[in-house]
Amino acid sequence: MSASDPSLPNGAKKPNRPGAERGPGINAIQINAAREMHAMSIRGRNPRNANTTSGSSILTRTTIPVEASHTSTFATPSAPDTTINKSPKKKNDIPHHVCNNNPNNPNCPHCGTVIIPSPRATLPLKDSPSITVADTWKVTTQKRPILNSQELDDWEANKLQKLPLPEMIFGNNFVRIDNVKNGWYIEFNALDALRQVNLEDTGLRVAHSKVWMQSKQKQQQQQQQQQQQQQEKTSSSESSSANPLEIAHPYDWTYTTLYKGTTPTDAKLPKFEEDIGAELPIDKLSRPDKILFFDDMILFEDELADNGISVLNVKIRVMHERLLLLSRFFLRVDDVLVRVIDTRVYVDFTDNIVIREFKKHECHYNELLAKHQRSNKKTLHDPKAALRDSNWVVEHTPLIERKAEIIHF
Repeated sequence: MSASDPSLPNGAKKPNRPGAERGPGINAIQINAAREMHAMSIRGRNPRNANTTSGSSILTRTTIPVEASHTSTFATPSAPDTTINKSPKKKNDIPHHVCNNNPNNPNCPHCGTVIIPSPRATLPLKDSPSITVADTWKVTTQKRPILNSQELDDWEANKLQKLPLPEMIFGNNFVRIDNVKNGWYIEFNALDALRQVNLEDTGLRVAHSKVWMQSKQKQQQQQQQQQQQQQEKTSSSESSSANPLEIAHPYDWTYTTLYKGTTPTDAKLPKFEEDIGAELPIDKLSRPDKILFFDDMILFEDELADNGISVLNVKIRVMHERLLLLSRFFLRVDDVLVRVIDTRVYVDFTDNIVIREFKKHECHYNELLAKHQRSNKKTLHDPKAALRDSNWVVEHTPLIERKAEIIHF
């Protein structure tokens, strides 16, 4: 006989089953139910096999009977009754029809379902919108990130061998206008623009170049004096080294380009003819016409080693009866020079004419800054802010050169 426990009621005895002193145990039917529910969850995560029998699909749709217990509120699933669904035709006997025209949305290898969205990512992102007007003129643009290291190596080795490249090149960006009826086009891209950069020294220097040159000249003189003293001591007749201040690789480091767009070289296609009297129809372009298409992109950019900015960008807007494209090269060398080169292309869809206007503006940096300070005496926390705005600069900078050309289709 076991001794009575003082914590139990009078006359009560401890139960003899193992583990009874820790309280009531878990009913075996609860453990079995938990195991079956866990197995169902695992099976649900796995993809369905094409060879799966109809019994597996019946299991997911059959109502699970519940066996009640007086010690628990958990339900216990029993084995599915496969006899109730013998009459319907098996799903695998029905041929699966797949209509997938998009290769980026593949079919599941197990069930044939089209996977949307595609699990395959396309990077870098590519944006290539286009529009066709009057069944004759097609405008296409493309925007992509800056060139990667492999593309830069290819440009340096094959495409622009003698030109050190700018800091940022959007070499896959372009704007293209096509006449789909005769094959004529005009395109603006970074590669052709950089091919027109001068590969000779233009003589333009940064503001602090004089101080830098003077310090280098002093160092050079000191080195030459030391070499002469050594030659006198050793009685050597060797000549002094070459001038270290000579430019080893001359090129226009401002990347100034007179690029007017790329046109076909086929002699059978129309060519631009110079027409001094041709002007852009400002009255038509000033109308509040609905804009059907617009895009704005950068082709290349360089900060000139923190001495200014050199950037070429292109923007285009298309209306119902006409379009206007602006290619602008903007150069600012701090305390030295400001330069803007604009190329505008106007296409009239009704008259089927193309006008190309080329303008070059240039001014000394300090002159333009003084003009801005005179017109804004009450100013400004940043007096040089206006000189970073190409629109303000072109309005207040003298016109140096203008050309106009036209094509009649």
